[in-house]
Amino acid sequence: MKTRRFRILSVAALALTALSAPALAHDGYFYGRHYGRPHFVFPSQRVVIVRPPVFVPRPVVVYLPGPVYYAPAPAYYAQPWGTIGGAIAGAAIGGAVGDGRPGAIAAGSVIGAIVGNGLSR
Repeated sequence: MKTRRFRILSVAALALTALSAPALAHDGYFYGRHYGRPHFVFPSQRVVIVRPPVFVPRPVVVYLPGPVYYAPAPAYYAQPWGTIGGAIAGAAIGGAVGDGRPGAIAAGSVIGAIVGNGLSR
């Protein structure tokens, strides 16, 4: 009977110890009683391991210029019919107004060609 009672008390003591251990935990070292209260002493320097920062270079983004297309300049061909018709009309008007003088016919022809060219566009 003594053996059985010893086992029960041992299991009870282990259970009490396991349940009361978290209640007695603290951060510092216990140095006994100091003026009637428990006195805890914390270590003076704590070891802190700081990992150095890792620097990664930014990705370089390169934008290529867009494609360049070369084409010949557009060619505009003016129809000469407006210039010719304007010159003929200007010569007729200049000859009628200037009484057939060659200067009036030439001036009317040039002015009529310029006006006819502007109208044909």
